[in-house]
Amino acid sequence: MLIQCPTKNGGITVSPRYGQFLYMMTRACKARRVVEFGTSMGISTIYLATALRDNGGGQLIGSEMERTKVAQARANLDAAGLADLVDIREGDALETLRDIDGPVDLLLLDGAFSLYLPVLKLIEPRLAPGAAIFGENAFDPDYIAYLNNPANGYLSQTLPLDEGRGNGFAVRVG
Repeated sequence: MLIQCPTKNGGITVSPRYGQFLYMMTRACKARRVVEFGTSMGISTIYLATALRDNGGGQLIGSEMERTKVAQARANLDAAGLADLVDIREGDALETLRDIDGPVDLLLLDGAFSLYLPVLKLIEPRLAPGAAIFGENAFDPDYIAYLNNPANGYLSQTLPLDEGRGNGFAVRVG
């Protein structure tokens, strides 16, 4: 399936290959609730929301600090016809993602690297058993060590997609 990602300006985004992978994984785990830290202009959001739509519906909750990126993401989601599935919260993720209710089936971390571990720990009590966690450019050694410590309840590995970008994948098993 080819997903068209309409954008009105450039910038660093997920690659089409990684976006397709996120779509596939969202479909495979039958996600109904997705949380995205670092929505940016909404490119990864489009892949994730398309998968939610194709899964029969659901909710994507995103967080983004920069007002101009939030506006662009909303415009891109409107253009893609997916805005009804997405709640983009503007501001600090440690505040905007604090009140998520219900289980989270998939978490995408794609914001400030130093916040990957604090955001994971914030969402962790809401992660459904078997929840998938993706870290785009996951280079923070504390985040990696946390996921690799079996006592924390995850299995993780680096993905061979987009070599050199440090894309990580983990599953909540504990």
